[in-house]
Amino acid sequence: MSENSKVSCFVDSNIWLYAMINGSATDSRQAQAKSLLSSQEGSIVISTQVVNEVCVNLIKKSLLDEHQIA
Repeated sequence: MSENSKVSCFVDSNIWLYAMINGSATDSRQAQAKSLLSSQEGSIVISTQVVNEVCVNLIKKSLLDEHQIA
């Protein structure tokens, strides 16, 4: 692999949810998820399905509305 090659990292919905949902049960997971996301900045790949899953779960579990999620 050359120096200019960039490796992509696919991030599944659970990582996004751990990073976004606050709560004492997920504090260590939240810290790990945020660390992972920041370390991969610029190389993260996400699918439309993952975006939809994250949005649905944020509405159900965090009681956020669509405006807050946007």
